[in-house]
Amino acid sequence: MSEEVRRAISDMEFEFSNSRVRVEAECDFEALELPGLKIGPFSRGERYTIHLWVAEELEKKGVVKMVERPELSDEEFMRYHKRETGLSGGLFELPADFYPRLRRKLARLEEEAGRNPSSLQELERLRARAQDVVNARLKKIVSLASSVAKSPMTRRYLTPEEEVIFDLVGDLADAWRGEVIKVGR
Repeated sequence: MSEEVRRAISDMEFEFSNSRVRVEAECDFEALELPGLKIGPFSRGERYTIHLWVAEELEKKGVVKMVERPELSDEEFMRYHKRETGLSGGLFELPADFYPRLRRKLARLEEEAGRNPSSLQELERLRARAQDVVNARLKKIVSLASSVAKSPMTRRYLTPEEEVIFDLVGDLADAWRGEVIKVGR
C-alpha cells in the first residue's frame, strides 16, 4: 500500500514538473537539442514558456529566471493553514498543485538554511505548519472516506494526492464493514 501511495505522489510530481512556466532569459542562449526536445534559443531579456523541470535546471545555470516561482507564497500558505486548522470542520478545496508547490517551498528553505543558519527557524516553522495542514486534512479525509454515505461532491475538494488516500481508506473501510458482520464462517 505504501508503494502505491509513493508511486501516485511521484506521478503527481512528474506531472507538475512537466507543467509550463514563464521565464525570462538572463543571457543569450543557443538552442539545445535533446532527443524529442528542443530547448531555446533564448535572447536576453525576452520571456518564454518552458517546462518547469527545464526552467529549474536552466535557472541553476543562470540562463533564465522564473517569472513566477512554482512554490506557495507565504500569504497563500498562511491562508490555507488558517482555513484547514481553524474551527470549521469542513474540507476546503486546495489547488491541485498544492503539495508539489509546498514541497518546492520547503526545499528552497532547506537550501537557504544550509547556506544561512538564521533561516532554520523559518524552515522549522513552515514544516510545523505544513504538518498541521496535512494532519488536519488527513483526519477529515479519513472520516469522509470511511463514511457509509460518500458524496461524489467530496472529490471536488481533494488534490490528486489526497484522492489516493481517500480511495485506499474507503476501500479498506468498506471491506472491513463487510467482513466484521459476516455471518456463517
